[in-house]
Amino acid sequence: MKLKKYQIDKLIKDIQNSFKMDYAQAEEIVESFKNLLENNNTKFIYDLNYTIFHRRNHKFTKQILNMIVDTYAYLFEEASDDMERKIIRSYFEKLFDVVFIDRCQYSKQLEEKSKTTQKILQHTTKRLNETLETQELMIANISHEMRTSLNAINGYLAIISDKDVLQGEDKQYLSKATHATRTLKELVSDILSVTKLNSGQLEIQQSNFWLDKMLIKCIDNIALMLQKKPKLHLRTDIEFVPFRVYGDQNHIMEIIINILSNAVKYTDSGYISLSMKTKQTSDNNVAISFVIADTGIGMTSQQLETIFSPYSRFKTERQGLGLGMHIAHQLAKKLNGNLTVESVFGKGSIFKFDIDMKIADDKKLDIKSRNICILNKKNYNDTYKQRISFLEEQGANVKVFDNENEFINYLLTIQDNVPEYVSIIATIEGYTKFDALIYYLKTLPIFAKTIFIAENYHQHISLNYFDEIYEYFAPIDLYARNKTQDLQKFESRVDISILAIDDTETNLDILSLFISKKYPNITLDLANGGYEGIGMFKIKKYDMVMLDLKMPGLDGFEVFNKLKELGSPLPPVYAFSADIYKSNIDKVEEYGFAGMIEKPLQPQKLYKIIERIMHESNN
Repeated sequence: MKLKKYQIDKLIKDIQNSFKMDYAQAEEIVESFKNLLENNNTKFIYDLNYTIFHRRNHKFTKQILNMIVDTYAYLFEEASDDMERKIIRSYFEKLFDVVFIDRCQYSKQLEEKSKTTQKILQHTTKRLNETLETQELMIANISHEMRTSLNAINGYLAIISDKDVLQGEDKQYLSKATHATRTLKELVSDILSVTKLNSGQLEIQQSNFWLDKMLIKCIDNIALMLQKKPKLHLRTDIEFVPFRVYGDQNHIMEIIINILSNAVKYTDSGYISLSMKTKQTSDNNVAISFVIADTGIGMTSQQLETIFSPYSRFKTERQGLGLGMHIAHQLAKKLNGNLTVESVFGKGSIFKFDIDMKIADDKKLDIKSRNICILNKKNYNDTYKQRISFLEEQGANVKVFDNENEFINYLLTIQDNVPEYVSIIATIEGYTKFDALIYYLKTLPIFAKTIFIAENYHQHISLNYFDEIYEYFAPIDLYARNKTQDLQKFESRVDISILAIDDTETNLDILSLFISKKYPNITLDLANGGYEGIGMFKIKKYDMVMLDLKMPGLDGFEVFNKLKELGSPLPPVYAFSADIYKSNIDKVEEYGFAGMIEKPLQPQKLYKIIERIMHESNN
């Protein structure tokens, strides 16, 4: 068949448009195609095959296929008879074969590449998992060794500090050593937190807690840092609520402490303010907003962009690894909260942490008709005002004094409606005087049920006769406490026997010091290693067992299994470990331990467990 001139012109134009060629190149291609149709010259087919093979570009091949389809449809439609259509079909079948074979080869190559890629990915995933397991094991071992040492250092320093036998320079050295140990512990905790976040090991642990009580703990964590900066003051504006909330208290505290410590680090004078506002969004939910502002060095726009990146500590003389804000930001996201920051260079920063939480379904605060007497001769900050309003809204009878003589005369002459709570906010000198007054008041029968509270607002002093002492402000649930019940509970305690099994002598020593100091009547037996612990358990009955998990010979899990094989009912067995990875915590739960006690040892948490064991033994 012969191509007409208008058909040749159309094909040249189509090739130019599709392949961005000049006229001469397109004309040459059409001429070769014309020789195929008119003279059976197969050069066009070979050239096409070579071009496709040489290019090895599936997009280019697809363009050629589209061009062939369009040309075939056009010429087939233009054919004058069946003979021409038959010729067109035969040649275009050969062209389709060229493209089809190339597409098949390309698909085969893709399949082979896919298989190769799959093998590489499987191998890489396997190596990555092995690396993560090795990393987890390495961090766990490092964590165990570091925390074991920190446990000993913290414990011995605490014992020396409590004895209060050092004077002058020696006492100052002890304070510096304690501060250095606390800094080291924070660095270790930061590194472990980042490791857990990056490896997906972070575990959300929820419980019921009071919001204001949580904030007191946060402030206590930075109290030493604040004491070293006399020109820096902490302001609080806490909105009290009559209910507990349900959430991950420890990780929320970690966020707030990281922000507070960062504010203290970069603020030398002026103030740091901590505020908490709440808005009940339904019967079961409350929206909470924590705002921490400071008058520190502030941040530039460039620093703001990287504030939540790891190791982004600004180039100053300040200490730290630059992990605190990164950890806080990641934790906020894990808890479905939102952490934002605003800052002006040279003027300060404002961090805002918003989170929604459930209202706990346990008993609400009940202080109706409680008699509360307060002396405030120091300051009237926002938190103090909020608390007075809150107590009155909840139905308490609140009597406030700002004159010391009137307050003392009231307590010495009162006959009826004796206050169940006496809260004093005074100067250091005033507290010394009031400590002696309280000693006298406690000799009077009418004050037998009264709880005396010291709120000294960031001043560390030693008091002997106050029932409760708070560095900043008292928690709101304190005013629902009953001293008579507390006394009865204390008197009803029974002595218990505890077995502690650990291969490290310093751990046993610290444990013994803490327990004997708080509970001198408790029988504490110490076993140096798993085999000795099993032997002691066979010949004596215990109310509680504390078992170190990482020991040579028999580890804690093996010892626990052997204790279960002895047949007799097991008392509560608590794992004692520095390895706080989720996998280890899960394993502890799977084995049936009563819980885990973390190293370095935190005395208050230990005492809480012992109190619970005492209560269960009594019942």
